[in-house]
Amino acid sequence: MSVNWWIEKISKDFEDQHLPAIQKYLQIPSISATGEGIQETAEFTAKSITELGAENVEVVPTKGWPVVYGELITNPQKPTVLFYSMYDVQPVEQEKWMVPPFDGAIVENFENMGRALVARGVINTKGPTMAFFQTVKTLIDAKKELPVNLIFVIEGEEELGSIHIPNFVNKYTKELEKTDVVYFPSFNETVNGRIEITLGCRGIIYFKIWMQGGDWGGPCSRNIHSSLASFIDSPTWRLVNLISKMRAADGKILIPGIYDKVIPPTDEDETLIQDLVKKLDFHEMKEMLDVKQFYLDEKGKELTKEQFVRNLFTPCLTVDGIISGYTEEAGSKTVLPSKAFTNMDIRLVPEMQVDDIRMKIADFIRESSPNAKFELETGYRWAKTSPSHPYVKANINLLKSTEKEILVWPMGTGSAPFYVFQDKFNLPILVGGLGHGSRAHSPNEFAFLESKTGAGGIIDFEISVAKLLSKIGEIGKV
Repeated sequence: MSVNWWIEKISKDFEDQHLPAIQKYLQIPSISATGEGIQETAEFTAKSITELGAENVEVVPTKGWPVVYGELITNPQKPTVLFYSMYDVQPVEQEKWMVPPFDGAIVENFENMGRALVARGVINTKGPTMAFFQTVKTLIDAKKELPVNLIFVIEGEEELGSIHIPNFVNKYTKELEKTDVVYFPSFNETVNGRIEITLGCRGIIYFKIWMQGGDWGGPCSRNIHSSLASFIDSPTWRLVNLISKMRAADGKILIPGIYDKVIPPTDEDETLIQDLVKKLDFHEMKEMLDVKQFYLDEKGKELTKEQFVRNLFTPCLTVDGIISGYTEEAGSKTVLPSKAFTNMDIRLVPEMQVDDIRMKIADFIRESSPNAKFELETGYRWAKTSPSHPYVKANINLLKSTEKEILVWPMGTGSAPFYVFQDKFNLPILVGGLGHGSRAHSPNEFAFLESKTGAGGIIDFEISVAKLLSKIGEIGKV
């Protein structure tokens, strides 16, 4: 089969068939934090895979939200791609959207940048997931054979830290060990059309801390008048003081032993770093992230581009949210809160180990604030793939053929549970393709359909998928 036929078919069917399918998927809420729409979305995902001709399709129960599994094996002699993705999304509470977040709406001139699909999950990651399905469907509907085999693993807890994916992988070891490469769908162009290829991701541990009044002091069960703070301790101040002991103003983590196992970039990483530093565009990055500057160094100057990239190889600690007392913007309510709560996360880099870091965080909280209660999620470690792997090299060369500038990141800023596939099966990881979207976990999450900025749209992602799967099929098993 000619890949040109596949591309022409995608181009012909996109607006009338693929785009409505993507919108329909986005219109089903699938919020793993609350469970809203999770089961319905899992079943819809399984139905979509079944319509591709996949067999052994299951909505696999876990102790949390289910994993959707399926097999599309056309020829055992071909390479088998493990398509890993997620169907869950983040909550939308207290966010201001230009369109309802689960309408799957098209905005014709999104912030004067182009025509865009705006919805929760459109880039993270229901949009690229359904776009991948539709790319495959163009061949299936035409009764043409796929260049590769596919095994689908699509989880509903990625936004919760992929808590039960290791158990799933252990249970399905026999089925997954026949795979040759992992593919994770995403839109990897910057807003100005430069292509970013990520060869690694950081690990993560998510944790919660509660401070409640009690024997140590503070109001025991209810908020009291703030004037009483002259002689009654505050759970809120206790929590804030604990958090402030964890990190310095420059971002350095102060928890003892956190950096003990962190290693510097490898020689292979160094080559990528030097090339990346030449190509980084701070202005573009700041504009899309809505920030005015990055960290300042010890001399009060903004990080250099090299320092910026090297920070990817150091852990970072984030306060994801704090709740205590009166939090409304309107008016005032002078209270001394009886409790305070925070959500936090730490990103792990090579060679940090989850159990070691969990122990260090727990010891620090116990020693620094014995009255605090805390809960540490299991978490997962980092993952990396070599740029010299044949499938990775093929992907880089395919994207270079677009004549767009390529930025190869040895590590990404985010986290994904790719380690489960590397630890057990030693699989290389391929991430994404063309197209641009942004604002994951934020209001007005969007993906371009057509841009004025030089970036590709969702259709370009589908075309890049077709080319990549064809190339993997040409290379064969490695």
